[in-house]
Amino acid sequence: MNSPTSTQLRDEAAQWAARLASPACTAEERRAAELWRARSPAHAEAWTLATRVEDGLSQLARDHADLLAMADAALLDSAAPRAGRPRWQAVALAAGVAAAGVFLTTLLVGRHGADDTATYESANTVDGRQSLVLADGSKVELDVGSAIEVELRSDARRVALLRGRALFQVAHDSSRPFSVAAGEGRTVALGTRFQVDLRGDAVAVTLAEGAVSVTGTGDLEGRTEQLQPGEELRYGSRPQAWTKRSVDLQAATGWERGRLVFHGAPLAEVLAEVNRYVDQPLRIADPLLAGLPVSGNFIAGDSHLVASALVQTLPISAEEQGREIVLSRRPD
Repeated sequence: MNSPTSTQLRDEAAQWAARLASPACTAEERRAAELWRARSPAHAEAWTLATRVEDGLSQLARDHADLLAMADAALLDSAAPRAGRPRWQAVALAAGVAAAGVFLTTLLVGRHGADDTATYESANTVDGRQSLVLADGSKVELDVGSAIEVELRSDARRVALLRGRALFQVAHDSSRPFSVAAGEGRTVALGTRFQVDLRGDAVAVTLAEGAVSVTGTGDLEGRTEQLQPGEELRYGSRPQAWTKRSVDLQAATGWERGRLVFHGAPLAEVLAEVNRYVDQPLRIADPLLAGLPVSGNFIAGDSHLVASALVQTLPISAEEQGREIVLSRRPD
């Protein structure tokens, strides 16, 4: 059987990238796409090219709306006379037209041979989440009120999570390890998808795809842990604060999709998560209510809907008091 040509692979990769960008993409399709990408190094290379072009145009849309309009026009003009043109060629042509105004290749390929350091922050508001594409092609989802410092070197890619939570989709590059420092630990990955959550001195590392190694620093020096998909490592500033457990990935990373998912989580923990995204926070009036178990799937950013759902499922009442919604024990 003949091997597929590079043109065929790029065409297939572009089709996968387009499908994955669709809100209708299913979990089965995502697994199939991952299997396609892992089939060979040539598949992985075509995948990287397709996703970088897609991500570059998305970034261009945010930063240069006028140039995006030029790209759209080029895409329509080029596709009309040649209906059979592969999608990746049309997208590449549109990107080329847009690059007349900005150095898109810098965004997509990055300065591989030079050091590059930058800090990214997301606003502490309901709609403060940010989607980033780093110069090496890695993607970062920054939760509200979060900040990272990124250093891209010729021999390493280093990220420091300064506060908040971030979800990383790492572009494979075996010559430049990708690490994230947070609290008393450092997570190292080579082409994978994982989340790091920093709250005070407490850190949670959750692995969604691939494999990562977490190594303790400071008081945790000497500790190390390998994670598999679906596992989470929690650590703090004390040596005994180092625990691994299995988690529901949909619940752990639901915030990226605007959903907050809980399975028997304590009410206090639920409110801490809900309050990240609302202008009117919820507060527990009676500390004895803090441990009530909560299960549900909530829309991030609507404290009234959350309060209404909690009142229906727990023995509590909710009352607006100024800028807060106060939860109290329901009278018998």
